[in-house]
Amino acid sequence: MKHFVLVAGYGKPPRQLPFRAYCENRVRQYVAANKAMEDLVFQIFDVGSGEVVVRTFTYPAGRRTESVAAVRSFVRVTPAHYDGNAFQNDVRGVMSVLEVYAAVRTIGVTAPGTLMELSFFSHGYDGPVLVDSFDYRQTSEMLRDPGDLDPRPKDFHSANMPPAELSAFQAAYHPDGINWSWGCHFQKSYHHILTKLEFHPEYRSSGLPDGKVLVFRNFDSDEALLLGDHLGRTFPDHRKVEVTFGELKWFFRRHILAGYCHALAVHSGRKTYGGLLGTYAERDTTGSRPLMHVNRGFGRHLAFYRNYFGFALDPERRWYGLYDPAFT
Repeated sequence: MKHFVLVAGYGKPPRQLPFRAYCENRVRQYVAANKAMEDLVFQIFDVGSGEVVVRTFTYPAGRRTESVAAVRSFVRVTPAHYDGNAFQNDVRGVMSVLEVYAAVRTIGVTAPGTLMELSFFSHGYDGPVLVDSFDYRQTSEMLRDPGDLDPRPKDFHSANMPPAELSAFQAAYHPDGINWSWGCHFQKSYHHILTKLEFHPEYRSSGLPDGKVLVFRNFDSDEALLLGDHLGRTFPDHRKVEVTFGELKWFFRRHILAGYCHALAVHSGRKTYGGLLGTYAERDTTGSRPLMHVNRGFGRHLAFYRNYFGFALDPERRWYGLYDPAFT
């Protein structure tokens, strides 16, 4: 029996997307492709409704049967949980990513080696956004903020997932199991810096040596400050930022290594597909089972990650990057 864990984030206004419907479409996609008639179990975690649905498909005597069990044991998310755009930190009873991790670990204990996919259908920033909560502990503290419901790279640290729990999490996955983060990874400053690099007259989409010195006269002050902070340098005049190409590569590599998709890939030991830094996702507008894909305008960004970091793209041609557990 193969297992799938699909998570639907809250479709926070005004950027509402039908994440629960995408989970259902993913189920339909896998069921339609199940020519071998293997038994399939789908757990759908709907953060917005607070509902967990289990859809089980079996094939006795070659005929497909389905059973559905639904439990609403979490508080429904509403606009009242937000102060403007900010999710209130004192909300209790709403589904969090911790429940998702617990479900994966249960598979690792009761049915090890059977998890084919863990998918987050949600908005995204530096990883999936389930409710757009905030980590008030920030990254300087390894413990999770109890009021933070969204996934974080530090979730797999022993302070949050002890070794026995991490082992169970890893044991859940089938050898061909994968992860997906279907949302955006569009941090504007990184997108702008990468775009300015790609349009620099001395930039080449491949083969540019690390020692090549590039001078930028079109950075704004925030971009120069961000780059300088990461490089440990100061640029007195943001209209003259002089760096090597190797420094820029290190700047982007550092952020990749600190991100959620990389953390999930490393700690699950499985390939993880997600948006590459500076790209955003959007809804499919064609097909009988629409999901999401990365906007097709990011070809230059994808070429940068492919040619300078060795990133491959997802096999479904949706323009998500493949985060390999071995990436360093």
